[in-house]
Amino acid sequence: MTAADPATGEVLDLELVPLNIARLNEDELAQSFPSPVQVAGALMIARERISRAPKALEELSAEVKARKRDASLARGKAFVNARKAGFSIADARAYAEIDDTTVAALEAVDTAELALEYGRDLRRTLTTEIDILRSLNANFRAEAHT
Repeated sequence: MTAADPATGEVLDLELVPLNIARLNEDELAQSFPSPVQVAGALMIARERISRAPKALEELSAEVKARKRDASLARGKAFVNARKAGFSIADARAYAEIDDTTVAALEAVDTAELALEYGRDLRRTLTTEIDILRSLNANFRAEAHT
């Protein structure tokens, strides 16, 4: 069965839950579910983490904007350099898209956008986890009052 630290609720050893639940004794079955203290602790941790989400997403968004600005500057510099080298406007535009500095800047944009999307996904996941933990917490409180 899964072992968890009773103080923090951290999973120490993860095993798959057997499919034949009917053969488990009451103690083994009880170990498969979190305790009320573990649920409350996990809820506090999740709330603390999601409270940092707006600032983190703002920073990630600012990073995307900065990388896009860098990409525009790299593209513009490559265009100007191509024009100075005698390229036509159409050829200079095409060159600006394949210039090494521009390509590296565009890759940095992609990386920053992926980080932002990961941050948004993490926030959605935390929101879902909080909803689940609230439900578990409410169920534990309801059971305690019956």
